[in-house]
Amino acid sequence: MVEYVKNDGTANSKFRERQMVWKEGLSREEFLDKKRDFSHLLVHLTRAAEFFSAKEVLECILEENTLRAFSYKYCLFGPNLESQSGSLQDEFKVVCFTETPIDQIEVLLTELERDFKPEPYGLVFQKEYVKKRGGNPVFYTPKEIAKPLWQLYWPLCSTDTQQSSKEICRLLALVTVCEEGNDWHWEREWRTVGDLGFTLSDIYCGLCPEEDIAYFESKYSVVFLSPFWGLNKILDKLVGK
Repeated sequence: MVEYVKNDGTANSKFRERQMVWKEGLSREEFLDKKRDFSHLLVHLTRAAEFFSAKEVLECILEENTLRAFSYKYCLFGPNLESQSGSLQDEFKVVCFTETPIDQIEVLLTELERDFKPEPYGLVFQKEYVKKRGGNPVFYTPKEIAKPLWQLYWPLCSTDTQQSSKEICRLLALVTVCEEGNDWHWEREWRTVGDLGFTLSDIYCGLCPEEDIAYFESKYSVVFLSPFWGLNKILDKLVGK
């Protein structure tokens, strides 16, 4: 770790203290474990569809072993994509996750004025697993800063989607507006572009209301928790995993 030095030549005690902790053997993993706002997990929450409840949607996901990428609307280019070809829209469709710690997921289920209203059903994966499958944190930015990115986007609208274009789409699909009146960076969203297939053994745990836990655990070899539980109850369940 870098040690910062004041202009008078004396070491800044705050940074020296951090350096000493690092030197005493606190590994990166131990440091992140102590950081309470950091999670090594990513959560995908479901919502009701036109003809299915959120519970039924979760069952479909588990039966298909696939998280389907349906929406392209929440990235910076979503409004323009509405008038573009279906093939280009497909290149921007993503699966969404949050790195909100699982004992704080309940906060995301509160009533807010937004198009997406998640319900207390979902799946939890190790962050490293999602990263290896192409997952990445969303890039939150004001429209003004993001202006140069349109120079990458416009050519996509007038050409066939070649491999090079697909790579650009995968980048641009991660960009989301973040400014006054449209600021969702606290969701700490991650995305994968395209469908995400998995096996049941890839799932860290599932989420559902407490009254549905027995139902899901009887059908699938996955441990289920309630997103309304506190940390101690979550830990008690996972310790017995």
